[in-house]
Amino acid sequence: MELTFNLLLTLLIEIPMVGFFFKKRKRRSAYLACLFVNFVSWPLFHIIRLNTSWDITLVTIVLVALEGLGYWFILNVNWKKASLITLAANAASFIITKLVHVEPDMFQKKIDIVR
Repeated sequence: MELTFNLLLTLLIEIPMVGFFFKKRKRRSAYLACLFVNFVSWPLFHIIRLNTSWDITLVTIVLVALEGLGYWFILNVNWKKASLITLAANAASFIITKLVHVEPDMFQKKIDIVR
């Protein structure tokens, strides 16, 4: 449940931040690009994290760089802007997901819902 909550929190943080870097007419494609990039990088990161003993810091740096390449390629912006977008969005989502912690008891169980 914690991974799902962190994904939702990441999307709620990163999508508006990515949209902030674009004018209104290109914002919709930026939102969709952010959604796509995160739906590719999020599972990839967690598959690597859970199944290997690689250094997580290095994996994070590589995936942030790949997200920047994704923004550069999909949104057709220069590499500096793509790097700034991905660094700002990932730094904010990293900090906020570390500060906000979800307890498993916070959500109802199916047994409690039926009663």
